[in-house]
Amino acid sequence: MRHIVYKTADSPWRRARRNLGLMMREGLLKENIDGEALLWAHSRLIARPEERRILMVISDGAPVDDSTLSVNSGTYLEQHLRQVIGWIETRSDVELLAIGIGHDVTRYYRRAVTIVDAEQLGGAMTDQLAALFAEHRHQWRNDGPVRVL
Repeated sequence: MRHIVYKTADSPWRRARRNLGLMMREGLLKENIDGEALLWAHSRLIARPEERRILMVISDGAPVDDSTLSVNSGTYLEQHLRQVIGWIETRSDVELLAIGIGHDVTRYYRRAVTIVDAEQLGGAMTDQLAALFAEHRHQWRNDGPVRVL
C-alpha cells in the first residue's frame, strides 16, 4: 500500500509547497482504501506530542480498490471505513473532521461538510476548524476543562 505524505507536521510550508501541487496530478490517486489511510494517519498523529490533535479528511469519493473488491463484497471497504470512523470518533482523543469535494461525506463523518468544487476548499477548511475551536471554547467556558471527542 502506498501512503503519500505531502507535508509532515514539522516541515515548513515553504519547503512543502511543491509537494502539495502533486495532489492534483492526474492518475495518482485512482484507488483509495480510506479506512486503512485513516488508521495510518491516526497512528502518526497519536504519536505526536501535541495535547490536541485534529485529523481533517479531504475526500473526493467513496473508498475504491479493485483488488480488495475482487475478493470481498461490494460494501467491504465502505463498512471498514465506517468502523474506523466510528472508532476514532468515539474512542480516540483525535478530533476528526471531513470535507467532501463533490461527494457527500456527511453520511460517514459526524463533523463534515460537502463542497461542490476544490476552489471552495480553503474556505471550508477554515470554517470547519473555526467551528471546532468555537465548540471547544464553548465547552471550556460552560463546564470547565473538557476533553472534546
